[in-house]
Amino acid sequence: MDRNCSATTKAGAPCSGPVLPGRDLCWAHDPALNQRRAEGQRRGGEARSNQARARRKFAAAALGSDQVLGLLSVALRDVIDGKLEPGIASAAANLGRAIVAVRGATELEARLAALEAAAGIGDGRSA
Repeated sequence: MDRNCSATTKAGAPCSGPVLPGRDLCWAHDPALNQRRAEGQRRGGEARSNQARARRKFAAAALGSDQVLGLLSVALRDVIDGKLEPGIASAAANLGRAIVAVRGATELEARLAALEAAAGIGDGRSA
């Protein structure tokens, strides 16, 4: 026979959680498990944090210029059709512009390093 926890909820109602073996309280109310609950909450919060979500997104392949152009084109169409808020499209456009600028600077540095190496000048650092 399953027994319910003997504690009351924050709302004052009886807890309906099942008791732990050999105890009168459920996992959520047993004070002996406070530290384990806190650790689980911390780990769960970290997994759902913006930083963790961004790390998972960065693990995916970077977008190429054609993909950025395609996504921004879709965003523009969605703004015109009223399916996307202009502020969101503006943020996407700013990020796309940053991606293109960083990619361009990286490519330019690599080309300059190759030219300097071919000419026998430069400080020997690679791009």
